[in-house]
Amino acid sequence: MTTGEAKILDWAFLVLGAMLSYGGWRAIRRRRATAECREYAGKPALRLGWLWLILGLLLILAAVSDITFLKSIGKIFMESAS
Repeated sequence: MTTGEAKILDWAFLVLGAMLSYGGWRAIRRRRATAECREYAGKPALRLGWLWLILGLLLILAAVSDITFLKSIGKIFMESAS
């Protein structure tokens, strides 16, 4: 992987992590979330919000630090089918 590709991947991790973290924080605060054309309310929305928040923070940490394990988790997350 070239240096340019690594920088693009880091920026992608950072942007995706920020979006996931914001979505998780918002779901926790509102206790309501929509995912996969389905609406969650109450405890399921809280669990989904915490999952998004933790995944987002892990992606941000992968972009900021140089931990190979976190970068591989981020690559798996970005390559996964929805």
